[in-house]
Amino acid sequence: MQLSAEEIRTMRARSAIDTLGPEHPDTLVALRELAEALLSVPGRGAEAVELYQHVARTQWTTLGERHEETLRTSAELAGALHTTGQLSLAETAWRDTFRAQAETLGRDHPDTLRSATRLAAVLQDLGRAPEAEPLVGDVLARRVRQLGRDHPDVLSTTNAHAAALLKCGRHQEAERILRSLVPRLEDRYGRDHEKTIAARSNLGAVLVRLDRHAEAEEQIRAVVRSTEATLGPDHDTTFTARNNLAAVLHAQERYEDAVPVLRAILAGRAALHGDDHPITVVTRDNLANVLIDAGHHAEAAELLDRCVHDYRRLHGPGHPRLRAAEERLAWLRSP
Repeated sequence: MQLSAEEIRTMRARSAIDTLGPEHPDTLVALRELAEALLSVPGRGAEAVELYQHVARTQWTTLGERHEETLRTSAELAGALHTTGQLSLAETAWRDTFRAQAETLGRDHPDTLRSATRLAAVLQDLGRAPEAEPLVGDVLARRVRQLGRDHPDVLSTTNAHAAALLKCGRHQEAERILRSLVPRLEDRYGRDHEKTIAARSNLGAVLVRLDRHAEAEEQIRAVVRSTEATLGPDHDTTFTARNNLAAVLHAQERYEDAVPVLRAILAGRAALHGDDHPITVVTRDNLANVLIDAGHHAEAAELLDRCVHDYRRLHGPGHPRLRAAEERLAWLRSP
């Protein structure tokens, strides 16, 4: 019987502990690799985070906080916290990692730039897009200086910057960037490559925000077809594309068309990430909004009640998403 990656790495970690001791550098690497494997197993994310935390604490003590291996573990721990939906802790971890890498490796080092990008992603998930955009813009400027305009990393960061501008409400700037970027990606990778699809999806989302609904729907439906064919129906990128389709249907007041799309996304994201993951919570909130406009107030209230509890757990009191959900729930329950 073939062993899983998790089982193989568990055996390696136990062997390293027995032969080298629990604090040996090679043992810590084996434990970190086990944590990486656990993170990919549904339901084992909390164990992965605990293991990363153990390795990070030990490396801080035995190797020092600025050692290369310590910084690597810090970055992987921050990523694990983000993956498991612990956004506030992930923000702190990415800030600490980014600061340490900037001081040790320099602001232009690839590891530092990756951490800045990941910190920006957490800030966006926390609903603080205006804080994230300058970080992504700085990473883009540094990568252009280092690598040139057409390097793959620059193209990917250009798309990330356009997405950041979109989330800040700077729609015309985002459209201008994406109109230039999409043809370059198509020429380099092809129309149905994951990187091209991501930029096309962002362009569709921009067109929704600019109220160019017919154009947006055509663009987004093409993206949905591409993602389903190349990535499969249950991939995160496919869910994002379908969510954009639901948004344009909602904007056109085609509520009964949008509701089943969002129901399917919610079921898929709950299966992929878990019921309590931030992206699942946001999807539940999106479905509640469409249900309100469709006149299904009782179901919308039930969903929003859960969103309120989840937003309070994820973000604490006073967060904009929590306030918005509370206000809509109060309106639905008012006599």
